[in-house]
Amino acid sequence: MKKPAIRYLVASPAGDVPVDNDRLDYPLEADPLKTPYRVYFRVITNFLSRENFRLFLEAVNESQSTDFDLSAINEIIVRTEKHGALYHPASIECVTAGKKVKFGLNVAVTDTGKDSLKREFAILKTLNARFNLPYIPKPYCLDELHSMVFLLEEWFEGYHEFHLSLNHNGAQQVKLWEYGKGDRFLSSEQGFEIYRQIAMILTLYYDIENYRMIFPWHHAAGDFIVKPNDETPIDVRLTTVRGYEPFMGSDTNEMINPVLALFYFLLHLSIQMRLDKLDGVGDVVWADEKCVDATLAGFFLGLESKKAFLNYCGSQGEFLTLLRSFSVDDLVTTFKPIIKQYEKTKDFPVIERNFGNHVDRLYLTLRNYP
Repeated sequence: MKKPAIRYLVASPAGDVPVDNDRLDYPLEADPLKTPYRVYFRVITNFLSRENFRLFLEAVNESQSTDFDLSAINEIIVRTEKHGALYHPASIECVTAGKKVKFGLNVAVTDTGKDSLKREFAILKTLNARFNLPYIPKPYCLDELHSMVFLLEEWFEGYHEFHLSLNHNGAQQVKLWEYGKGDRFLSSEQGFEIYRQIAMILTLYYDIENYRMIFPWHHAAGDFIVKPNDETPIDVRLTTVRGYEPFMGSDTNEMINPVLALFYFLLHLSIQMRLDKLDGVGDVVWADEKCVDATLAGFFLGLESKKAFLNYCGSQGEFLTLLRSFSVDDLVTTFKPIIKQYEKTKDFPVIERNFGNHVDRLYLTLRNYP
């Protein structure tokens, strides 16, 4: 049976560019092992073609509810995407006579990255099975070949990274990195909606009974991506789930009431939501005060469908009354164990500098909500 042609591209802000054969021996970005691109593409090809493309075909048919055999695939496009500290992602595009089907392929080459990718595969399977929500990728297969680990998963087509940037007036504004079309600033309403949906997504996946939450994540890493369109102005997805554990430590969790733990989750969320790096690569920056309002709105929206919330906390009104009972000094005290977790991070100086104003804004937002 004839095998599909495989083509290699490099994604860039200006659009896809063909692989430069003269640069194939350059090392992957951020790879301490200095793995050459030539090896990277070759091992991806070996992974895809393994057992006569069996795993890849299974993923295609599962994602499309089809029954293709190998002859139906005309071409496979392997496109290297943005590299990260742990993974070296690619997109895999399957071209048939009727359509194009795209997948994400996370590739790990270091021991730390490989362990993380194996853990992520298990977490994605668990969360998709438990919550059945569309906000995180569906994993199709995990495989190891030639000292690399591969996770083939759902690709969110049309979604792009975003970061805080400075507009022509020097004011902070959310900028969308729309590959192939360039960067553009989003309106303040769109920025608010992005933060609202992110808070909603993280709350939807929060485990009220066992205090588990999706973490670590960071805006600077591009973990959340955005799809703007006319019918739905903003739609948000989460590209990676590197951890899903109780965030206060097991010893503490055993003594925490689920209602108080949910409050800790909200406080942690309110801090993490405001952190980014300028244009994704610059200094750590702090989102403006509207981010607090959006976070609270998304938090309560996420709680609406959680039965465990009603069991432990009663109505949203009752929980909001409890939150409003905290004075500014009470909030500062409750925040302390959360802030302590940031002390050894590069985010800490920015958090410390803005903490007082953050508590004041959260206090006022709670009192004025909804």
